[in-house]
Amino acid sequence: PSLEKLTALIQSLGITPAHHIVVTSHGDDPTDFGSAARVYWTLKVLGLEKLSLLNGGMKAWNQVELPTDPGTESVAKSQFVPSINRSMLAGRDEILSLMGKAHAKLIDARPSSFFMGETRHGAALQAGTLKGASNIEHDRWFAEGSARFGSEQQARSILAASGIDNNSTVVSFCNTGHWAATNWFALSEVLGQKQVKLYPGSMVEWTQQTEALPMDHVPNRLKALLIDAKLWAEKNL
Repeated sequence: PSLEKLTALIQSLGITPAHHIVVTSHGDDPTDFGSAARVYWTLKVLGLEKLSLLNGGMKAWNQVELPTDPGTESVAKSQFVPSINRSMLAGRDEILSLMGKAHAKLIDARPSSFFMGETRHGAALQAGTLKGASNIEHDRWFAEGSARFGSEQQARSILAASGIDNNSTVVSFCNTGHWAATNWFALSEVLGQKQVKLYPGSMVEWTQQTEALPMDHVPNRLKALLIDAKLWAEKNL
């Protein structure tokens, strides 16, 4: 959204930099975590620093019978005027400039079927992934069968296998920037990597450009038609 719309939303919530903001989700699965992580990332992009995610979401909270409120609080409008921290935000041109660079790591957060070009998002015009990308599926960070973030040892094991180090410039992406927010959160906020960006438009935006942009694992014409047919059937049957 435009900065104007984001400012209006932040002010309507009464948010200022003095507040510590806790972002929650239902906590049903890792995708819920990704949605909350995208909100967290957006707030941080807007200059807010006192931020947390509720690990496991409301499902974990309710399982241990912690206090809840059936209503919502009314708040006074704030006067906070955010600005966008573009060091956390990657766009098409920057990604093109990073491709092929030794220090750059393009990380696809989607399930392997998307990464390998075996399927695509309904709004994407092409299956496949960014050229030179690696795959860290977004749900690898969690305790098995839950939306609760796993142990530090689990996270550091994933990092060690990724080839990412303190000199790496990392861009996390997926289809529309929600699964990618989980990888961004894990790498930036949990593991402390300093140069981690999120590509919010991700593969949907990348494949909708008027010119064909560099990609890997693009299926041949027959496979692409089969993917189209499957997506049509899932939508209409």
